[in-house]
Amino acid sequence: MVIELANRCSLACVHCAVADTSHPHFDSTGYLDVEMAEGLFADLVESGISFDTLILFWLGDPLIHPEFSRIWAAAIRASAEHGVFGKVEVHTNATHLTKRNAAALLNEASSPQVIHFSLDATDRDRYHTIKGRDRYERVVGNIEHFLAEKARLGAPWPRPVFQFIVGSNNVDQVAPFRRYWERVCGDLGIPVTMAAGHVPQGDEAVVFFRQLDCPTAELQQRENAIFRAAMAAEGLQLPDQAQAGADVLNDNVAVCAGFWKSPVIGWDGSVTTCTRDSHMHNRVGGLREARFSELWWSETMRRRRVAVAKGDYSGLSQCQSCFIPKSLNYTAISEEEIDQWRVGV
Repeated sequence: MVIELANRCSLACVHCAVADTSHPHFDSTGYLDVEMAEGLFADLVESGISFDTLILFWLGDPLIHPEFSRIWAAAIRASAEHGVFGKVEVHTNATHLTKRNAAALLNEASSPQVIHFSLDATDRDRYHTIKGRDRYERVVGNIEHFLAEKARLGAPWPRPVFQFIVGSNNVDQVAPFRRYWERVCGDLGIPVTMAAGHVPQGDEAVVFFRQLDCPTAELQQRENAIFRAAMAAEGLQLPDQAQAGADVLNDNVAVCAGFWKSPVIGWDGSVTTCTRDSHMHNRVGGLREARFSELWWSETMRRRRVAVAKGDYSGLSQCQSCFIPKSLNYTAISEEEIDQWRVGV
């Protein structure tokens, strides 16, 4: 489950919709109501709905939310006390990783937690080019303070992930990025590992290289090749999905897991089924009008699941040419998993 705490951001990354000032997602900006978030978690508990991961992030930076710490604590309680989420993640560019936010994040709760730092560069100039703002020194300083506090307190959570989205505009910085954060963690006595494609299970810090998602199949195929070559040069093993072939086609015949596994909730309470749906074409309703459980098991979702389970996207125009199943940034769904959900279909 993805929840957008705010659709505001302090950066304008070239690979993000935030850089498109004409995008309708930003016609109005705001913060997720805290009471809405707490009501959502209560609804999940009462309805017996659970997800393997809660991700606090979408098109805005969650740490901008003035009551981030309250929502973070509520999410961890829902996970630790009720098993609503297998783990809780927050993804941030770290520009607002203040000492106050760092203190709120660090904890010893029983529920696993992860913090993804979106970085993508190793120097000020390249960072400015990719992220759209001159914030490199502030971001690195904030993260290093966070890591120092984590080491000083011996806090197990959240697990730090240093994320680098590999593309043609930064592939030459893959090796120095790895060395830098490996050294920082080593100096603080924080165990660290490397990964490509997917973050592995565990609690050690991870220097993580991710594939770039592109707007067209042609660009995706080119960037896939760049990513594979860069990871091979680093000796990093890719998940099996990345070994399946290099062709990226503008056809979608796969069953999309989003209709079962990954609801996305915008800052205004709108509910859809894919993080690519920033225009809310597949919106199924909003939390201001109905409970999440009512929307998730609604007649609209029942009809969509029946159709999508057959690979039928005739009523979902945005999905018809989707090529994200050809990307590493995708979670598949099996026939067995769909069968487990039949009660909800």
